[in-house]
Formats: sequence, structure tokens, C-alpha cells
Amino acid sequence: MKQSPIADVVFRALLTNDYDTLREVQAHRAAECADLRAIVSTDHKDAIALDLGLGVLDSIYVTPILEGPRAFFMSPSVSVQARHTGGKSAVAIDYSLSFDSNFAEKLRAVLSGEGIQAVDRARVIEVLTLKAKNPRVQFDVLPFLYENVRLVRENAANYRPINTLIAFRMLDHLDWAAFQHDPGRFQFSAPAESLMISLRSDAETFLSNLYNDRSIVQHEAKCLGIQALLLCFARLWRRFGRRQVSRILHDLLAFGIDRLGAVPATELNLIWSGIRGREVSSFFGPIINPSPKMLKSVRGMAWDMAHVRLMEQVAQVTREGSFFVPYFVSMDERWRNLLRLNPIRLMVLNDMLGSKLCARVHEQEFQELLYNTAGPELRAKLSPEKVAARRSAARITDMKAMQELVKEEEQEWAKE
Repeated sequence: MKQSPIADVVFRALLTNDYDTLREVQAHRAAECADLRAIVSTDHKDAIALDLGLGVLDSIYVTPILEGPRAFFMSPSVSVQARHTGGKSAVAIDYSLSFDSNFAEKLRAVLSGEGIQAVDRARVIEVLTLKAKNPRVQFDVLPFLYENVRLVRENAANYRPINTLIAFRMLDHLDWAAFQHDPGRFQFSAPAESLMISLRSDAETFLSNLYNDRSIVQHEAKCLGIQALLLCFARLWRRFGRRQVSRILHDLLAFGIDRLGAVPATELNLIWSGIRGREVSSFFGPIINPSPKMLKSVRGMAWDMAHVRLMEQVAQVTREGSFFVPYFVSMDERWRNLLRLNPIRLMVLNDMLGSKLCARVHEQEFQELLYNTAGPELRAKLSPEKVAARRSAARITDMKAMQELVKEEEQEWAKE
């Protein structure tokens, strides 16, 4: 009988606290775990505090994707250390702060001396101080680039993305010790204007090389797929509302399988998290209480939700067995509140395959609901073989197909 992939086995065992299975893996399949790492959120006093005294969790603009407040970090190297030291080990952890477009542009304004409100300047200084406290804090401009490359590709006269990228690169030349002593004073290795000029050529080349980057084009297509999913959700909510959440989830699952060619589990989980409570999350306000601007709002919401997947990708990064703990920096209170509704409790990472498995706080409840609402017909489409076949030919990465799907969904919305 064919065994299940080892990552799936470990993931399910950790999710359900199945210690018998974990002992079975230790006894018979330990060698297969050589490329696995795991992060398990907990409040256990012996686990590592995710904040590490940085004050990250004290900033309202910084949102963790991990539940915390502490976590166990598991990997082969950590296990070997623990065996040799009687249970103690050192874990290399890097913190990644990912910026949305709004915050990234505020940072650019501060560093380049543009006019900016005092309250926004204070917010930027607050976040920069986190890195000044600990050099292992990394600033990740990836979400901003993924969202803005298309704007430059479509309009070469749009200089905001390139100027924002230059501002981030200026941070590599900042005297962080001087900044920590006097927050708000930016002492670079050269005068700011000269530094910006010297960085522009490489930044322009870097940005232009991203125009047709396969991963960015695929991400843009996935954003369109999420946009179509949200438009479908809008129609279903108008039709069924809170009365039939299970029906909405069923039809969204069917839409993902039949129209996107994939099960959008992350997005379905976020939608379910936002509508399961007594009050619907304000993030979905444009859909729950639609206005003439709803189609534009949904476009922005799709990019916001796609940022979650980018942060999950960041969590996969490792340097000689290190772990990356991602945080998202945004001034959008609605989006921050949605992330906090259902953060990630467990991640199992397969470094050899470059894959990940994530479980959010209410994962078991969500999976049970998804299974029960799917019905026999959709369950048949969720077999491992059919999932693998869809994954290899997923339409959600086809830009033209997703553009057409969005157009169809917008037309369907207009009919209702």
C-alpha cells in the first residue's frame, strides 16, 4: 500500500495532536524528515517568544501571520542539537516585515524628504525602529513590487514604484546605530540626493527585469482569480446572506474547482473567517454593503488577500536551517483585523520540494465544514489524483483566462 507523503503525515499528526503517529514516524520514517521544518504556535513557557523583545507586537501597524505568542521551531538541526545538549538548542530566526503599497510609499516620502503628515511620519519611524533594535529584522519589498510592477509596465511615466524601490535600497546605507540614538535623523553613507542618483540605474534595471518575470505574471493572474472569486462571493451573499453560510462555502468551492481549476483554500478560509462571527469583518464591507464603487474595491481586496500567500512564501525561506517569521505592515485597519481573525497556528515546510502546509487557528472546524458542505460530487473532485492533475494544469495561473473570468463575473454582478 502506497504511503502518504511524509509532510502530510507529520502535518496531520501535529494538527490533531496524534502522538502515536509521530512516534510511528520517528521509528520508521525518520530519514524522510531530513528536509522538513515546522513552526508550531503555542503559549508554552519553554517555547520561543515571537516578539523577542523587539516590540513588534506592540505596534498596531504590524500584524503577525503566526498566532503566537510563542512557537516551537522544529528541524533536523534543532533536533540534533537538542539530542547533544539534553534538550536545549539554538534556533536562528530572521524577522521579515512585508510592506503594503500604502506604507511603502509613506516610507519613500519620509526618506526622500517629500511632504508627509506628521502622524504618518511617526508611523514610519515606529516601524524603522524595529530594525534598529535588531539587525535580524529584514524589510521585504516583495508585496509592493508584485502589486506595482504592472503599473510601471502599463505606464512608463509612473515613477512612484522606482522611487519607492530606491528608498528601500537607501536603508542599506543607513547608519542604524545613529538612527537608534536619534530616531528620525537619517544619516546615510552619502548625501541623500547623491545616494538616490547612484542607486537609480541598478534599480531601474532590476524593475524592468521584473516586467515579464514568470512568478510575477503568475501572481497577477492569481490576483485576478481571487478577484473573480470575490465577485462570485458578492453574488452569493446578495442571494443567500448570513442565512446560508454553508451554501455560500459550497458554491465558492465549486467555483474554485470548476472555474479556477484549483481549491483556493487560503481565500476560502479568510472569507469564512470574516463571515462566521456575529458581525461580518469590516474588510468585506464593500461586498456586504455594496456601492457603485464595489468593483474597484474588490480589485484592491484581491491584491490584499494575495499578500497572505506572499507572506507564506516568505516563511518558507531558510538560510542553513534558519527560520523566517513574517509580519505584515499596513495602515489598513480593516485588513489588519481580518488577518488577526484567523492567523496561522501550524506550518510544515518541505525544503526539498519547496512546498508548505498551513493550518490556521480554526483549521479543523473549517476543514470539517468544507467536507460536510462539499457533498459527494465535490468530494469526488478532491481525490489526491484529481487534485494533482488540477495543480499541474491550473487555470488560475493563465492571465488571459482569468481576465475573461473577471469580465464574466462583473457582467453577472451587473445583471443581479
